Amino acid sequence: MKIVAAQCNFTVGNFTGNTEKILDVISNYGNDADLIVFSELAVTGYYPMDLIERSGFVEEQDRHIGMIIECSERFKAAIVIGFIDKNKGIGKDYYNALCVIHKGKVVFRYHKQLLPTYNVFDEMRHFEPGQLPGVFELNNTKIGFLICEDAWNSESEPEYENKPVKELVDADIDLLVSINASPADIQKHSERVKLLTDKAIRYKKPIIYINQVGGNDELIFDGNSFAINPCGEYLQICDPFAEDVQSVDFSDGTLKVNANTEFNNYDQPNTLTCYELIYKQIIMGLRDYTAKCGFKSVVVGSSGGIDSALTIALATAALGAENVKAITMPSHFSSSGSVNDSKDLCDNLDVELFEISIKDAFDLAVDRFTKSYNQKPSKLTKENMQARIRGQILMEYSNHFGSMLLSTGNKSELSVGYATLYGDMNGGLNLLGDLYKMEVYALSEYINHLNGREIIPQEIIEKEPSAELSEGQKDTDSLPPYPVLDAVLRIYIEHEMLTDEELEKERQIIEQAGFDDIERIIRMVDLAEYKRRQAPPIIRVHRKSFGIGRRLPIVQKTPAIDNITQV
Repeated sequence: MKIVAAQCNFTVGNFTGNTEKILDVISNYGNDADLIVFSELAVTGYYPMDLIERSGFVEEQDRHIGMIIECSERFKAAIVIGFIDKNKGIGKDYYNALCVIHKGKVVFRYHKQLLPTYNVFDEMRHFEPGQLPGVFELNNTKIGFLICEDAWNSESEPEYENKPVKELVDADIDLLVSINASPADIQKHSERVKLLTDKAIRYKKPIIYINQVGGNDELIFDGNSFAINPCGEYLQICDPFAEDVQSVDFSDGTLKVNANTEFNNYDQPNTLTCYELIYKQIIMGLRDYTAKCGFKSVVVGSSGGIDSALTIALATAALGAENVKAITMPSHFSSSGSVNDSKDLCDNLDVELFEISIKDAFDLAVDRFTKSYNQKPSKLTKENMQARIRGQILMEYSNHFGSMLLSTGNKSELSVGYATLYGDMNGGLNLLGDLYKMEVYALSEYINHLNGREIIPQEIIEKEPSAELSEGQKDTDSLPPYPVLDAVLRIYIEHEMLTDEELEKERQIIEQAGFDDIERIIRMVDLAEYKRRQAPPIIRVHRKSFGIGRRLPIVQKTPAIDNITQV
């Protein structure tokens, strides 16, 4: 049996575009394969959220599925697509489902049994869980179908009552096929591979894993479709972070990948290095976000600091230098080095840089405030005035030229509220919002290494961090050194997802620095929730990111957590 894995980049709600991708694959492979498999919710894109409840949404999906059914009449291959199926019984109105289409008919349907409702997932909000195993026979091969979360229930410590994998094995299937919309994070692919390798060996069944690729809002889907043989042999099917269509042969109980000759890593997991993965993930996230939202270019405020430098470098790699503009806006407190560093950076990247002084605008704002309220603005007020004047200039450029503004705050600063609403937090997307400060430095070094030359000037990497909003200001005036701050934040934000070894590593950093003001940092994180709620979307990189993956109330008085504060 020849199986084609179609790893496609779908857009939520783009029925026409998504269906065109599906029909194109069918037209190219439909008479050369026995089975063509697409990813979870392929027709609608993943995840439609409350669009599912919008009048006519599911009906429009069904109309496009009708086009796929009609197309299938001309080809020999059976086609597997993820879709939303209507529930005609009790419970929620819909199922997260897949169907098999063959020769102009829907010949099989399966409803996802395990619906994730944690972290970035909220499927129980819209779907009713299925109850029956997905067993389908094609060409004398008994196939067991799974949809994403169905494979993740542990046999030893089950989180769900149903055990879809075991049910399929008990039904004596020959092959497991899982369709997925599994978003990437820095651990995710290795977790998938371990999970399915253990199941393949345990049950002595081959497994094919087909994943969606591409960015939709904060979530980036890495593709990385693969297969596992019963002996635990790993077979990479499709490239990571790219649309790819490849075939797999199944015979005598084993799988064999028909690898394309340009990609010679099909015999081991495609485990990218940490910063290679982060780089590719952010690049795909920005590229898809701008394209799917209709933007062709971006603008970034260039302070001469590491965060804006990295943002400009990433944007240039994703969109090309001609589609990136930078604006440096020196004030009374900006060093000449910061302006020069911005110029050097943009020269290295061939990015056009505009220089607009905010000195006069700042003086005018201070004078207006003083005359209006009969007192001079405080130090904090003056600092925020500068950030908001810069934010206004950037938004003026964005409005006039149609370029999306990228904000530049990193996860460490966003965590503790070291950012100005309606100032440096302005923007349509944040590329660094899930990177801790020390990761910003590491990714900058990676980009220089990747390019074999100094893209981000070493002066920017080595200078002491400062917002330069008042005389002699340094980040350490308000915050502990970033290695220590990052360690505290990692423990607080990601605690339940860190291994014992990871927790111990962060605790040692804190202990060695002699830092004991952890409760203050935790309180800062909690108090800054109102700012993060108003921040632009953040490209997700870590297992626990701000945004849809971390939903906390703004108003709360939660006591400090003992195992975090008592390092």
